[in-house]
Amino acid sequence: MKRNRFMYTLLAVGAIGAFFGHGMWAIDGKESFVKLFTGSFDHVLGVTIATDTATTWVKGIGWFDIAVSAVIALMLVGNIRAKGRLYAFAYSPVALGIFVWAALWGFATAAARVTAVGELMPELWDVVERAPNFMLPAALVYLIRQHRLDHTRSAATAEPITAAAQPTQ
Repeated sequence: MKRNRFMYTLLAVGAIGAFFGHGMWAIDGKESFVKLFTGSFDHVLGVTIATDTATTWVKGIGWFDIAVSAVIALMLVGNIRAKGRLYAFAYSPVALGIFVWAALWGFATAAARVTAVGELMPELWDVVERAPNFMLPAALVYLIRQHRLDHTRSAATAEPITAAAQPTQ
């Protein structure tokens, strides 16, 4: 159990770093993020978006990423404390949903390197380089799911210690 909590901690710190760091760049209106946004809309949907509009969207997304990193930080605190409501939250269906969303969003933003220019190569390597942005939350989905399955199985199949310790005749 401690091993899983340790892995949760490592993965969550990485996810917090990815979402907080990208969020901070985005709220500053980082030009390359705006180009990814406008380029993806142009190449994927055939819609041209004004730079000012794209900048506003990127800043809003940045604030949302920072909020996600704060929620992950709360779940991390619960995991480290290993008790109480934050601990329950860290392994809850809501936590699963947050990490599923984070993995999908991390993949979408990595894939934007391809969609923004409309070419697979060499931009595919930018997606590969950003794999931790979606694989860290994906690993947390797996870890939480396993934790939930283990606790469901043990609660459903557990026998009292005294009954298990008695010899059969």
